[in-house]
Amino acid sequence: MYEIDKADEDDIQSVLNIVSKSPEENIILIADLTQLREWCDVRVAKDDDDEIVGIFALYKDLDFLAGAFWVVTSEVLEDLMQSYGNVLKETEMVLICTSNQIQMLRQIGAEVEAIQERQMIMEDPSQLKCREFTETYRLTSEDTDDLREIYKLSGTPAWTPNALNLGPFFGVRNDEERIIAVAGVHFVSKYGAEIGNIATHPEFRRKGYAQCCVAAVTREVLRESERVVLHFFSDNLPAQSLYEKMGFIYSSADPVYFTKVTLK
Repeated sequence: MYEIDKADEDDIQSVLNIVSKSPEENIILIADLTQLREWCDVRVAKDDDDEIVGIFALYKDLDFLAGAFWVVTSEVLEDLMQSYGNVLKETEMVLICTSNQIQMLRQIGAEVEAIQERQMIMEDPSQLKCREFTETYRLTSEDTDDLREIYKLSGTPAWTPNALNLGPFFGVRNDEERIIAVAGVHFVSKYGAEIGNIATHPEFRRKGYAQCCVAAVTREVLRESERVVLHFFSDNLPAQSLYEKMGFIYSSADPVYFTKVTLK
């Protein structure tokens, strides 16, 4: 038997002690428990000995529901998800899952649609290989309008201006001082940071500008984080080739799955 409650600060630290032993597998949950905590409804399950047996973080700062979890059994997962009541009932949400987590979701009768992603990491900036042929600029809130436009043109729906407060964004500008390429982060914690929000203006693609931005973000992030993490869909062969050439390596959790889940 176990009880489910909202996680307090002691719970958060105890869970971090558990999941940080496998940081690549749990990197999204770690972000939800640290930097992204204010946007998350976090529930924890404890057994009769007051030991933590599961945790679920529901992220609410996007136009869709997103979450992350760590549990010891599928039964714990089912009860954690049901603790949110009608919030999750028959509502699609997005999770980045391991194959084991997908099996747990299917065991509890959830409707699951999974697309394979690759996960690559870099821990040592000296391993970064990149021909940085143009200057990159650290971006700020003053660049919000330009960023909104380039993300619209590149089809990047999950970006919000709040992301600029989470960590470094670097961009390349053209002669008219407009941003033509950008890379940023989804989150930054001491355990790891995910590079994302990568975009290039359609008229300037395949010229290496995004590569320069990714390199600039990677160097900056590794000053305070233990690793940089990248995710991309497995059929995105140009991204795979680029990151391999830049010196990124496949993580211990690779592959992972971009998973759409509906609890029946």
